[in-house]
Amino acid sequence: MKKLFYIGAMSALLLTACGEEQAEETDKAQEELDKAKEKEAEQANTEEERKAKEAKEKALAEQKAKEKTRDIAVKEISADEAKGILEYSGMGENDKLISLTVENGEMKAVIDLAPSKFNLPPEDIAVSMYSQESDALLEVEGWKTLTIEYVDIGTVSMNISEKQSNELGMYYFPVAIITEKLK
Repeated sequence: MKKLFYIGAMSALLLTACGEEQAEETDKAQEELDKAKEKEAEQANTEEERKAKEAKEKALAEQKAKEKTRDIAVKEISADEAKGILEYSGMGENDKLISLTVENGEMKAVIDLAPSKFNLPPEDIAVSMYSQESDALLEVEGWKTLTIEYVDIGTVSMNISEKQSNELGMYYFPVAIITEKLK
């Protein structure tokens, strides 16, 4: 009977030892699993941070490229170029360009209109001329504001940001706004 008792006790100890060993192995496996999950989470965070950093760098590079392009494109139009466009696009044979300056993106001209052969009101001729000249100037870059004073009639000044486009994608200043600004 003692022998049976010792065998039972030994079996119990062995089972307990095996159970503890198995528990330790389970704990180790769980610990390794937890470490792997932490490492995976860290890698995911690192990956997200890397992607965010790359996106930020890409956006910064694109912004610099746009600024560089804009700086190149903003080369101011010369007074001679502007004079050629004004004279060709809207001025009549007997109209006189009194003065023309281009500074800091602002183009200022003074034009003396010849009397109309068709007895049209000078205001209508000035509006028509401004419309034609601004249409031509909107095709070129290098200016921001176009101010034209028509001697004894009035002055029209419009910023390029006021331009609109038609169904063909061509830019213009609306005649109604030109007329309103002339008065």
